[in-house]
Amino acid sequence: MRQPDRLDSRTLEALNARLLNSQFLSRKASGARSVVKVSEACCGINSQDFLESFSSFWARVNKFQDSDLFSELRPRGGLVRTWTVRSTMHIISTKDYYVHVFGGPGRRFRPWFDKAARKRGIPDRDFRIRSLYEPLLHSIKGRAVTSNEVKQFMVERLGRLGLPSRMKLSRGWSSQLSYGLSWSGLSEMSNLGLLVNAGRRGSQSLWMRAADWLSPGRSAPDPDRCFVELVRKYLECYGPASRADIVYWTFLTKADVDTALDALKKDLVREDYNSSVDYYSFGESSGGLSGPPGLIILPEFDSLMMGYKDKSRFLSHHKIKKVFWGLGGINRTILLDGSVAAIWRKKKELTGMMVTVEALKTLTTRERSSIREGFAAYGEYLKTAVSVEFKN
Repeated sequence: MRQPDRLDSRTLEALNARLLNSQFLSRKASGARSVVKVSEACCGINSQDFLESFSSFWARVNKFQDSDLFSELRPRGGLVRTWTVRSTMHIISTKDYYVHVFGGPGRRFRPWFDKAARKRGIPDRDFRIRSLYEPLLHSIKGRAVTSNEVKQFMVERLGRLGLPSRMKLSRGWSSQLSYGLSWSGLSEMSNLGLLVNAGRRGSQSLWMRAADWLSPGRSAPDPDRCFVELVRKYLECYGPASRADIVYWTFLTKADVDTALDALKKDLVREDYNSSVDYYSFGESSGGLSGPPGLIILPEFDSLMMGYKDKSRFLSHHKIKKVFWGLGGINRTILLDGSVAAIWRKKKELTGMMVTVEALKTLTTRERSSIREGFAAYGEYLKTAVSVEFKN
């Protein structure tokens, strides 16, 4: 009879080794297009904070330089940045773009977009695409535009169509009414696979037509099959994983996940590892894998931290609130021998950067020395001096 307890330590150790190897954390990626390989291996790199995401690549690519990422994160390149899983920004492979966008949480947000539009007096989705989005896409063909330029286009377009372009937000101290843009469409266009993020110009985000960013001749697959392929890609990268893990990562409904698992069942291997939970994978062998590296330094929102609902592969249950806090907050982490051993914070100083390490276990002298050496290497990448202090 299966027991409802957690996975035993030996199983966790084996799964952890498999995960770190697959994510290029045990042995860093090398060679041409390493950043694309890493993005594919992680099913996208979380890029909610764009600058932090560079450190995720640094942790996984041998001798990584920012130029390695920019060489692929460009029109006709191998990477694209857009809203995808959990409706957060990710850097994903361009070849996986439509699977992520059509198969991700945009499916769940369609009714929300429709409801939000109705509240603002904006007609249905077909109207929005035909009368708002297609004219914008035609006007920006072949170039990147700022968020403000998109918003200004929408103000003018809505006004020309006799639709509300402004909505009342609040009443301030001076009794002056405060108004905001009724509808910019940026998020919906991204979720419809029409716009992608194209970097920044000063303080403004840039946007470009997806058709201009992707390689010529790319055709969109059947949207109704993309969520199945997204579950497949997740399990290829993170499996074995439970149904709860899949729901958590994809932000799909439980019904959609069950449909996907049923569609994939002929290829899936199901394991219970003597627990009450079923774990799904495609049966890849974990034999011959190297052990976890002594030290891994990860930034905020790293994709490893967001891979599972059950964090026990790399984080003890009683430490979870130290790493995950508030509504979506995730601290920077330090892994020792494959498990989270500390969190860290950084602060810019006149002479460089100060890193404060808060240990989640008792650190030996050797481990502290290893952490200092790791941050020295991180400083070399950043081209700045890094000082390390330990918080008891």
